Amino acid sequence: MGWGPRSMKVSAAAASVVMLFSGVGGTAVSSAEPVDMAPKTYAKTTRDGWLLNIQLDREVVNSVPNLANAADSREGFVTLSGTATATGGPGQITDSLFILGYQLGCQRDVSTGLQYGGTAGIAPEASVGLPLRDGANLGIAGGGAGFVQTVVQPGVIVDLPLSNMALSEGGQAMIDIDNIHVKADACGGDVTIRSYGYLRVSTSAAHTQFAVYGDPIKI
Repeated sequence: MGWGPRSMKVSAAAASVVMLFSGVGGTAVSSAEPVDMAPKTYAKTTRDGWLLNIQLDREVVNSVPNLANAADSREGFVTLSGTATATGGPGQITDSLFILGYQLGCQRDVSTGLQYGGTAGIAPEASVGLPLRDGANLGIAGGGAGFVQTVVQPGVIVDLPLSNMALSEGGQAMIDIDNIHVKADACGGDVTIRSYGYLRVSTSAAHTQFAVYGDPIKI
């Protein structure tokens, strides 16, 4: 993508979802007050004795008027903190992954074909893939104007992982996202988002994965 703008035609697309990782503070005027979302936590004991915990807190969703003034587009800004811990088990954790992200649903498709692509300054080698629970990957492009984009069909919920990391040697992982832009295009109905934290932990004796979800909210 570092060679300049490019685009591809997406057929049978229902909605375009964009997570902008550029600076976004102060770029839009809010039509409503930001909403403080309720914290969520989920604790689980694995069969080999590890106590696992995921906590979502400090979540704020700020819906704003669409910058392009398009009737079939919705956008907002999200802030969220996630913490995962693993304590008390025997032996050692051999592998782990903590993912913080959002799920998004578009009620109705009004698109006749969508464009997606990158902007100048985004190098291909800056892209990384974040694994989803079904084994698929969603790429994140690095750089000043990078974005993540996926296609949403009407009535379908998609996972949009924003960041991930492994547990530290002390059994903890902390992820913060702040004022990240969420945008859904070509959606003629409601657009609803829901935060999530996902944790996968492996030991020599067991493999465990689970998730916790925030409350859904329309943008």
